[in-house]
Amino acid sequence: MNSRFQSLVLLAFFVMPFVQSCKNEKPAPPIGPLTLESKKIERKNGPDCDKPDTLIVNCAHVDFKYPVLKDGSDSLRQAVDGWAMEFMTAWVGMSEEPDNLPPLEEAITNFFNMHDEQVKEMPDGPAYYVAETRDTLLLNDGKYLTLKLDGYSYVGGAHPNASSSVATFDVATAKKVTLDQLVTDLDALKKAAEKKFREVRADLFKPESEGGYGFEFDETSPFKLADNTGLVKDGIYFIYVPYEVGAYAIGETEFVLPFSEIQGIRK
Repeated sequence: MNSRFQSLVLLAFFVMPFVQSCKNEKPAPPIGPLTLESKKIERKNGPDCDKPDTLIVNCAHVDFKYPVLKDGSDSLRQAVDGWAMEFMTAWVGMSEEPDNLPPLEEAITNFFNMHDEQVKEMPDGPAYYVAETRDTLLLNDGKYLTLKLDGYSYVGGAHPNASSSVATFDVATAKKVTLDQLVTDLDALKKAAEKKFREVRADLFKPESEGGYGFEFDETSPFKLADNTGLVKDGIYFIYVPYEVGAYAIGETEFVLPFSEIQGIRK
């Protein structure tokens, strides 16, 4: 066997496995929007639950809608599911410690038990308990997934409770994206957000004599970056829930801070 033929044989020996592995390797899936589905959990307990709302006196009603990923990595699906379950559980686990909430189904049972106790203690009084959530998709571009859950509950008292949770997930890592990963200067972001808040809620800051509320941020109600923010197509979405930067009466405030207004600090 001459040296040239030997070289060709050796070359074929090393190249063929590489060629074969290339044939067997599946092409990478295209990056695009993920598939989501809105699922529902509904439970009712009480004799009045099927009556029109205006006639309900004795009923506990749980009505949860939440997002479920149909594709994407296992870790991403688990992260989204964990975030949604934690939010829903909080609305029926109000008597539990926030850092030690039970599983969702157990929390729902406890919610109904709390309603039953109320009926036993005040059989002639109103006992209409409600816990609801609704889901909204804010961004789904294949790289980031931003989801919002709105919650509402009423278990008696002066007024119902309402709040929201927003989360942006990095599709590749399944981790939540934080504000310091989006901007270089959180103090500058806070100033820009306060300016936008004042624009969106100009009615709050007008004097009462001009039909406003005469509201102003102070030591008791200081302005801060919202607890719930998320990446959207054109900027950063902010939502301020009741009590976050002011009294319950000022309600909820939401807006998008455009990238064009934070260009100097955007990563």
